[in-house]
Amino acid sequence: MNRWAARVLAALAAPWLAACGGALPQPGGMPPEVWTVVAVHDGDTLRVRDAQGAQHTVRLAGIDAPELDQPAGAAAQAALQAWALGQPVMLQQHGHDRYGRLLAVVWRLFPADGQRLELNLALLEHGWAWHDTPHARQQPWPQRWRYAAAELAARAAGRGLWSDPQPMAPWDWRRLKRRSPGPSRRAGAVRISGSCRCWSWATRPAPLHVAP
Repeated sequence: MNRWAARVLAALAAPWLAACGGALPQPGGMPPEVWTVVAVHDGDTLRVRDAQGAQHTVRLAGIDAPELDQPAGAAAQAALQAWALGQPVMLQQHGHDRYGRLLAVVWRLFPADGQRLELNLALLEHGWAWHDTPHARQQPWPQRWRYAAAELAARAAGRGLWSDPQPMAPWDWRRLKRRSPGPSRRAGAVRISGSCRCWSWATRPAPLHVAP
């Protein structure tokens, strides 16, 4: 989709998006549990600590941020870190993914004035994530359309990753990496076993930002 088409669709969707704000359910009238973000792994994955001190990895539902080794990946991580690291949050949970991570809509809380920020939507609005269209059917209809409209608005404005005229979706990036041939010895790979032809890149992993 070109930027002109995105602008047209975003303009059409804007009134509907403004009228359909997300709601944080409180089942049974009980106050929701408050968690603390202790680490930001990348642009769509957090680690949180519950009231008992146990830690849980949370994958933000409905969005897909660029991988850390992908253009805009570090910027997406930095945006999420700025909003969430060390801050109180509430989770609207949607089960677990295949890696055992909690899937959730995450709300950053502002105790001073009672406001809250839906982080999943904010990342879309600022252009630091894609709407996770391969799994969009798993979303409730109102949320699905809010997320789609937020991505369109960011595309139209050229925000974040959309400043690149031809960004690659993270799922395509991962697929491309899986199909890429393994590293060669001349490329700086390190052999990790003398008994098998296994190679690993001699690079350091991206730093994990952890709250004090």
